[in-house]
Amino acid sequence: MASENPIRFTLSDETNVIIKMVADNKYDFELVLPNGNHKTFLWSLGNDIGFEDRNGNLDPLVQEAVKRFILMINS
Repeated sequence: MASENPIRFTLSDETNVIIKMVADNKYDFELVLPNGNHKTFLWSLGNDIGFEDRNGNLDPLVQEAVKRFILMINS
């Protein structure tokens, strides 16, 4: 699915998201922020959505990306 054809969409703040399947139920997310910076992370289906930084703050972009992805695969 995602490994052959990455899933792409844009978040509310114009961050571009590219998702590739790397294993069964495991996905590689790449977020390209409007300023050109990149954030990448791996996420597995069934894991929590909340990613925290060193200070324990949740990343809203990561949460929005994962939530939208879950909605896409469940529809």
